[in-house]
Amino acid sequence: MGQRFALTHEDETRTEISDVLRDAFEALMRAADDHPWLAGVVAVAIVWRLFRGMRAALYGCLPRDPQRLFVGADRFAIMSRAGHRCEHHSWRTGRCETTGRLQADHVHPHSRGGTTTIGNGQALCGPHNERKGNRIPWAWELDRLARRRAAYFPSDASVTVQRSG
Repeated sequence: MGQRFALTHEDETRTEISDVLRDAFEALMRAADDHPWLAGVVAVAIVWRLFRGMRAALYGCLPRDPQRLFVGADRFAIMSRAGHRCEHHSWRTGRCETTGRLQADHVHPHSRGGTTTIGNGQALCGPHNERKGNRIPWAWELDRLARRRAAYFPSDASVTVQRSG
């Protein structure tokens, strides 16, 4: 009898959650009828979330590298090839001018399967590293990074990003 009660209680909880979601969706649709711009905002938010999920599905399922931090010679190589300057680039201001307190960052985040290798490293200042977070870059973003790197990397250094080993 106790088991039957638990199943009934569980079913009621599911029904309540589905009722809440249905009511919220209906309220959103009524609001969209009164304010058409709201439908546009919701549509943009949904499309944005789908694109983020798609990028994570494409590139975020790689096994993790056991080494997390860039240390020693790898860190020095990353900083040297970037000219000891932040590699962040803005369409408005160009390349960041910061040269002090740089951090060796994973282009493809370690938490999303990126390797701790020179090929997946970049020099970023603290604010730009924090803003980037663990976001997985699109392939076109990596192509742009490679084209920019060709201007300041040493001629014998590879400009392409190696996502995984």
